[in-house]
Amino acid sequence: MTDYSVINILDLLDLYGENRVNAVLSGFSCPKNREIENFLLKNAVEFSKRKMSITHLVLDDHQQFIGYFTLTHKSSLIPVDKLSKTGQKKLAMHGRFDEASNCYDVSAFLVAQFGKNYSVQNGTAISGNHLMEYVFRTLFKAQQLIGGGVVFLECEEKDKLLDFYQNDNNRFKLYGERFSEREQKKYLQLLRFF
Repeated sequence: MTDYSVINILDLLDLYGENRVNAVLSGFSCPKNREIENFLLKNAVEFSKRKMSITHLVLDDHQQFIGYFTLTHKSSLIPVDKLSKTGQKKLAMHGRFDEASNCYDVSAFLVAQFGKNYSVQNGTAISGNHLMEYVFRTLFKAQQLIGGGVVFLECEEKDKLLDFYQNDNNRFKLYGERFSEREQKKYLQLLRFF
């Protein structure tokens, strides 16, 4: 397995400045999901500077920018009836049960953005499973510093995305959905314990 470098965008901003970082980001292309591309180009730097979420760039051994992920933490209500008994027991360790809503209120890590750079041409592209491994390596470090044990994400209702997030490597479980009025789009909500 090739070993890649993961660099916090704030470290890059400190070293090289915003203009140079934006030049690097401008080489990112994700034709499969323009939302991932647009976030990186329009919001990643500002959100990171404001500490709303932190973007991490993944580089290959030639220092090519091959992917990224953005992490934050967020409170979420997770309905009890969407979880197995085992899932309920695990969630009880990390959240507070709210009887009125029949949900667990949990502060969890959120994988806010996740994408591969399709403009890389030399064959060093990273697999989605490998990129997710680096997400969890980063989250493990955060967990060691501040605690936590639940990770969630939202994705569009597409079979390929659901298959990817729920495969044996990634092990996310579907627990709900959310409709975005602004985007007029439904998002599926998935979680994983670690």
